[in-house]
Amino acid sequence: MSTKSKDGIRESITANGTKRYEARVHRAGYPNQSKTFDTRKEAIAWKRSMDTNIDNGRLVLDSKNVTVKQIIDDYLDYRKKSTIPLPDNQITEYQRVSIALGEFAINNLDRTDLENWLKLLMTEPRGKFKDGRLKPPYAEASARKFYYCLRGAATWHSAQYRYHINEFLFQLQKGAIPKAWAGHRERRLSDDEEKALYMAGIERKDTYSPTDWKRIIGFALETALREQELVLARWQDIRQDGYKLYVPAQHSKTRTERIVLLSGVARQIVEAQRADAPEEEQRIFFQIPNPESLCDAFARLTTRAKVKDLHFHDLRHEATSRLCESGKLNMMQVMEMTGHSNMSTFKGYLHLLKE
Repeated sequence: MSTKSKDGIRESITANGTKRYEARVHRAGYPNQSKTFDTRKEAIAWKRSMDTNIDNGRLVLDSKNVTVKQIIDDYLDYRKKSTIPLPDNQITEYQRVSIALGEFAINNLDRTDLENWLKLLMTEPRGKFKDGRLKPPYAEASARKFYYCLRGAATWHSAQYRYHINEFLFQLQKGAIPKAWAGHRERRLSDDEEKALYMAGIERKDTYSPTDWKRIIGFALETALREQELVLARWQDIRQDGYKLYVPAQHSKTRTERIVLLSGVARQIVEAQRADAPEEEQRIFFQIPNPESLCDAFARLTTRAKVKDLHFHDLRHEATSRLCESGKLNMMQVMEMTGHSNMSTFKGYLHLLKE
């Protein structure tokens, strides 16, 4: 039972009647810390020591008390204030790590825990859709991102606050770290499937109508934009009288800015969206709150349309394939427009260019 607080020291009485003294340190820009002692003198000494370390830039944390949530929160706060802030989709990845492992102290984890966590990510459903259906497990590439989010944030945090992390924690056994790219997915979209998707929209409040889907899917097929690039595209990014769309680095998966050429169909979609957009709306596809909701809604759409094994990202593959087949652009122009940063990820399209 807590009785009183003075000078940052909270005095409490335990169930057996003994007194305990909790020292707390709350300083802007530093993680909150607390520690309990048997005597007020010890508590005051610890608090003074921590305050002095902060004043002199020598804050050292006890790794036994540093949780994954604290690490993620501090890292996201640091990146928010930095000159290179994280894009929204990457922030979401860090937050998912925090939700999954946040309660664990970093030094209570071992590499077996991380290996089991990664395995669960790729084998267990990752939640439920609003209609109750189970969401599929995360892909290898997604699980890999979560692993490197944790490793990167923990490495930064331990260096920033000068404490030691188990040197074997991130030395996982061979094959335990998911692959970045499991191979070239060849899923193409037929004309009948595309029509079925448009027809599966719902004319109801707070849902995507057939018109919405025709614009969203149509724009994805004309531009080869990734989910987050499409969702985050703004009116201010339209260039040269509507003929080009600028994709800023912070919206791109590869952290590289690029220019996307807008076809006649894409320009028509932009103008239709402009006519329906609420006042002061900054984003072109204002209907979509975030990239994750787009993917979830698309999964429900494919179920209603009875189109099997199709993900929203497959539209990017279809768009890139169509660009190659059109013959209007050479290989380097297609790569520049789609944002493929190296040949290893683009090589699956080379046969289409040759044909």
